[in-house]
Amino acid sequence: MMHAETLTKRATASKTIRTLMIVGREPGGRVLETATEAGGYDVILVEPTATAYSRIKRLAPSVVVLMMTVDDVEACQLMTMLKLDRDTAQIPVFPCLLEPAPAQSDV
Repeated sequence: MMHAETLTKRATASKTIRTLMIVGREPGGRVLETATEAGGYDVILVEPTATAYSRIKRLAPSVVVLMMTVDDVEACQLMTMLKLDRDTAQIPVFPCLLEPAPAQSDV
C-alpha cells in the first residue's frame, strides 16, 4: 500500500513541465528543438547569446543547451555566469560544439 505522500509526489512529478532552453545559432537549434519537443519538452530558442542570461534566470528552464563554437567568448562567459549565480547554478548546461562558420574569402 502506498502512502498518500508518495502518491502526491508522483502526481506532482507527472505534472512537471520540462523546459529546454536552446541558446545559440541556427540551424542546430531548430533540429534539436524538433527532436526534444517530441520527447515532451517545452522548447525555448534564445538568440543572441547576449540576452540569454536574463531569460534563463527569469524562466529557470529544466535544462540549457548552449550551441557554440570553441572560440565563442560570449557562450563561455554565459556558462560561467550561470554556474556562479546561486539562482541558476543548479540548472544543467550542456555545451553543444558546432563547426565554425567557413571563413569568407576576399577572392
